[in-house]
Amino acid sequence: MIRASAAVAACATLALATSCLAAGPAPRPQPRLDEEFAAAARDLVRRARDEGLAALADVVAGWQLPAETDRQFAFAIPSRLEPPLAIEGPAARSIWDDFVAARRARAAGLYDLAVAAAAEHDRPPTREEQARPDPDRPPLPQRSCTVGRLLAATLRDDPEHERARAALGWVRRGDAWVWPEAAARLDRRSEHDPAYGWLPAGRLARYRAGERYDRGRWITAAEDAARAVTVDRGRRFDSDHWEILSAAPLEAAAALAARLEETYLVWVQVFGTFAVEPADLEKRVRGRGRIMPRDAFAAALCADRDQYDTELGRLEPLAPRTDGLYWAPTRTTWFFATPPGDAAAVIHHEATHQLFLESAPTGPRRQPLPAGERSGFWAIEAVACHMESIRPTPFGWTVGGRDAGRVPAARARLVEEGQHVPLAELTALGRRAFQAGDRLPAIYDEVAGLADFFMNGRGGRYREAFLEYLARVYAGIDEPDTLPRLCRQSAAELDAEYRRHLE
Repeated sequence: MIRASAAVAACATLALATSCLAAGPAPRPQPRLDEEFAAAARDLVRRARDEGLAALADVVAGWQLPAETDRQFAFAIPSRLEPPLAIEGPAARSIWDDFVAARRARAAGLYDLAVAAAAEHDRPPTREEQARPDPDRPPLPQRSCTVGRLLAATLRDDPEHERARAALGWVRRGDAWVWPEAAARLDRRSEHDPAYGWLPAGRLARYRAGERYDRGRWITAAEDAARAVTVDRGRRFDSDHWEILSAAPLEAAAALAARLEETYLVWVQVFGTFAVEPADLEKRVRGRGRIMPRDAFAAALCADRDQYDTELGRLEPLAPRTDGLYWAPTRTTWFFATPPGDAAAVIHHEATHQLFLESAPTGPRRQPLPAGERSGFWAIEAVACHMESIRPTPFGWTVGGRDAGRVPAARARLVEEGQHVPLAELTALGRRAFQAGDRLPAIYDEVAGLADFFMNGRGGRYREAFLEYLARVYAGIDEPDTLPRLCRQSAAELDAEYRRHLE
């Protein structure tokens, strides 16, 4: 996939006043949608407090989120719309129903904005835009990241919005929305429990009763936990998107699966449009596309550090220097139980490598060299470092921010120590040159800072340009000047903006 054009979304405030829809009035801008919802919420909070429904009042009052400024939001989206607390009595039911109605009204408006944003890739600039370029406007027309953000926000307000669900890839089974991979398992009558993953029909009850199935025979859970196994003969744990072979106990595999699925949900909202041509994204948002199930990603979980070094050391001599690794030749992420430091950051980092590489489309313009082998390798590591900044919140997660992940270290190296590799030099480095030398830890901090700048700096002005650049890096057709050209700035100007971003 190589986009015909690329764009940046100024995602903090969306006021799409252009007539992007094929027919009908322009969609209402997001600030107006938020104002209308806030007015309705204030009235609902007053009603709830008058009725003595303090918990319900708190739910309504806490629903509105602050504006995204220096970081992105990703939302925990339930499989169906359910109240977070018991709704009893006619007054509570009436307030809850009106709250749901207000959310659905805003969700409908957000979806209209997503449709309009999806059409921007094909809109020629007006004469006024050509004559008076807006310095704060994204440098390119398409708004794929904006579409993904708006679809996710739509589903936060209305988890049952059918068009938004389909556009982001969910399908309905019964009264719930699930990923296509989970739907395929349900169609085969498989059963799921977060503690055991997906199991063939009839096995879940026996697992809950304390039995485990191992290569054609049933054993007790105690026998299973006591045996030492290698990864290739390990316990299998299937989540929605990963097939895990684990030499660690089943509980460790379940914890890894939960963290991997968290990475997937956040990645879909932040980077998911990376793999979609803008024209195809527009079709999908307009209800003319369908996302098919994909094969499971592979992961391996070692019992401990020693087993990790031994098993992975056969493949990669540098494995003992890592706490996790995505091994591209076999398309497998490797981890071990109870790693030191921030285990979540390690999982987010390596799973992001896997998601990008295995989601990158193939095509006639795809080069035979591995991604980043010739140039642009920094960006591959930058987005993985960026996903280390995932932080949980009551509504889901935040991604990025100058106080998150490695960005504080990047600021210290640049502002306090004066360490900086110019962008023009970074973009020219292939994998071997990037990984050579003793400055690698400092470069990893810097690329994390650069990722935060390109994703969140100036309200996300360069976000789409960076996504397009990633598409070209993974296709192997980037050049050292590709990113500056997409941003319509020189490398030196981007270096200066990056410094201001961190300062």
